[in-house]
Amino acid sequence: MAGIKQMNGSVANGSAALAGLKPVTVTSGYSQFITILKSTIPYLAFLFLYGINQQVHILPKFDDLDCIHLYNMSAIEFRIWHFLPHKLVSSLHTPFLDVMAAIPYLMHYVIPILYPLYLYCRGQVEFISKFYWLLGWCMWFMFIIWFFFPTAPPWTYDNLELFQRMNYTTMPPYNVQHKEGCAFHRLDEMTGIHFFFGMFSGNPVPFASFPSGHVSWPACIYATLPPGGRLFSLYVLWVAWATLYSCHHYLLDAVMAVIIVTGVRRLLVWLAERPSRNRDSTCGFQGVVCPLNMV
Repeated sequence: MAGIKQMNGSVANGSAALAGLKPVTVTSGYSQFITILKSTIPYLAFLFLYGINQQVHILPKFDDLDCIHLYNMSAIEFRIWHFLPHKLVSSLHTPFLDVMAAIPYLMHYVIPILYPLYLYCRGQVEFISKFYWLLGWCMWFMFIIWFFFPTAPPWTYDNLELFQRMNYTTMPPYNVQHKEGCAFHRLDEMTGIHFFFGMFSGNPVPFASFPSGHVSWPACIYATLPPGGRLFSLYVLWVAWATLYSCHHYLLDAVMAVIIVTGVRRLLVWLAERPSRNRDSTCGFQGVVCPLNMV
């Protein structure tokens, strides 16, 4: 009888343990999903407003050239470096390097999906919300800079110099010039397909060179990587090189992107870790800012 009671007790305890595991697992997974969902709100809101800029007309468009002041990053960089880094980088070009510059540009559109999938497959779901939260607020910070400090990409001024050397009395309208930059222009000519021209011609925000969104996205990945992923800095450098090589960004664009990501990350961490006024909790923004509670 004692053995039967002991066995029944073990079964009962085991059933209770299993019954207790299921709600915890479901609740934990649900909480992670809600946290990730909340963390994507700033990023998705940015993408939506960026995509409809032609309709809402918040940031300058092609048609605004006559009524806005474009800041000349070429002149600013020349004052600092006494040369233009993007011209030095792009002066040494080969078809192989053209392709190597195109790869990170094409990856730009999928890394906000591929990186979270990578984290999910590795069982490091807690880093997904950190990435989206940081990425979203970095892009809003850049949005403000683009609003007050509109800048054209390097290829614009390179085209102007070319037309001046050819003794053109007037420069062709901005909206009919090639927008794929020097490297991607060569790729379009080599393949006979105007892929990059079509891609960049549809850009709803043409005057947002400074700072570089292409550099900021992988920089956000680097800033929220799990331990052991610091070699990803090489990819950030690859993207930065590609932006200069393709004549799409200045060196200052890339540098400022890294500075913004670093600064916004520190700000969000400070907000997440500051003591609450009314509670002993170290997080005053439960489920919202807390995804960036990093050390």
